[in-house]
Amino acid sequence: MLTQSEMNEIIELKNRGLSKKEVIDYFKDNKRTPPSRPTLNKYYSMNVPLENQRDKLSKEKAFDKSPFRETIISIITNNVDKNYCVSSVFDVLEEKFIESGEYNKLPGNEKTLRNYISYLKENNIIETEKKGGRIYQYVPDTAPGEQLLIDFGEIDIGNGKKIFFICLLLRYSRFMCVYAQDHKYNSKEACTAIYRCFKRLNGRPTELVIDQDSVFISSELYGEIVETKVFGDFCKEQKIKLWVCRKADPESKGPIENTVGFVKKNFFSARKIECLDDVLNSLPGWLNRKNGRIHQTTFQKPFDVFEKIEKTALNPILPSVYDNTQSSFIECNLDSMPYIQYKSCKYSVPVEYAYKTVHWKVADSKIHIYDSKFEMICSHFINELKGSINVLPTHMKSRESSSLLETIEKMREHWNCDSFQHFINGVKKENDRHASGQIRAIANFLEEEKPDHAFVAELLKECCEHYAYKFSQFKRLYAYKKAGNVINNKADFRNLTEVEVAEMLVYKKAFDERVEVSNE
Repeated sequence: MLTQSEMNEIIELKNRGLSKKEVIDYFKDNKRTPPSRPTLNKYYSMNVPLENQRDKLSKEKAFDKSPFRETIISIITNNVDKNYCVSSVFDVLEEKFIESGEYNKLPGNEKTLRNYISYLKENNIIETEKKGGRIYQYVPDTAPGEQLLIDFGEIDIGNGKKIFFICLLLRYSRFMCVYAQDHKYNSKEACTAIYRCFKRLNGRPTELVIDQDSVFISSELYGEIVETKVFGDFCKEQKIKLWVCRKADPESKGPIENTVGFVKKNFFSARKIECLDDVLNSLPGWLNRKNGRIHQTTFQKPFDVFEKIEKTALNPILPSVYDNTQSSFIECNLDSMPYIQYKSCKYSVPVEYAYKTVHWKVADSKIHIYDSKFEMICSHFINELKGSINVLPTHMKSRESSSLLETIEKMREHWNCDSFQHFINGVKKENDRHASGQIRAIANFLEEEKPDHAFVAELLKECCEHYAYKFSQFKRLYAYKKAGNVINNKADFRNLTEVEVAEMLVYKKAFDERVEVSNE
């Protein structure tokens, strides 16, 4: 239905000399819906616009009589600030007039009521403007390569399954990237997807526009933003600024919200999606087609704008820990010296990776080392001192203690008893620096002798009682007990473990014999 001003506008355009086709084009150029051909013909044939033109042509309003008129105006006036619907108003009228028995039926149906409410609004009979509503302003586009907008979406595909996706949109060109998976994104996966987008764009923007999603933001207090550790490290690594939108305010990032809705409606709605593979197979081709279409906001193809203007404005891409493509890693086969060599410096790897294959990459002034499954092992800061050997404290400890722990556990399997751990602790405390050698010597000795388990248990008990925690003491006590002897008191043990001292004549005789042999 045309308004009074639109009727007069058609007549005025005809008087200017515009044809019917030109009148239709005029409406289209002004982004307005043109009237239908019969409606245009009706008003185009008139020569003089009349103030009461519409009143003469319009039908009588079924609801424009008491008490329906007053009731309708009252309902709408009391609900200006609410999202009411016409069907709800119609239901109230039925309840008020039909169910009460005042009338047998309403003067019109729901469509008639809808047209009447539009009539009331157009003629300013009812106030429709919301008071205290949000005021919008035109937001100019940013410079090319400045902002990348990010948001998440999810869609239910049935059978209790959901597809989760992340949308990334360059604000200037409206070039779009979308990645999907079968579970909710965490911080690491989101950073991996963002870097994957950077590689697709072959550059990185100056600023990321995000909302206060827990994947990115840990907390916010009066504008003070605290990022999650993973996302904060990613932003520092890539030297990117953040623009964080207000909490629970999707209107502040309209373009990316529209993109999420567009993906749901245009990609998912017409496809039968049964699993993630269906999405991964169709999504790349769909993205290529949609980036090649004319965007309704810019009236340009996003791909063309990106290639001609925005691509060259992006900052150079930087290496990243979150690049999970195998081509970004360097393979290294370790030998007996578990170190990675980068330039002229060496960087330690835990000793358990000796004689194994590892992978490494350099990113953000660090060298990151991964195992064969590309799980991170450790990281070193790059040392600028040429020829330096860089060892992490934990790696030094593992080199000293890993083999010792293996030896102790092996002994425990064969000789575990009530006094075993007490004895091992005593050896460590008594020998301090040489505990590893002492314990290995005891283990090798027992492995060669192969004594009875009960005998070793009794032996370790007596070692603990008499503080015999050196290998020499252990060996003498072993031989003494194996011969069937029993230690009755501390003096017996002291005599057993003390070094025997011979008279000087014995040493003189031995010395003279060696001199004679050498002279011969």
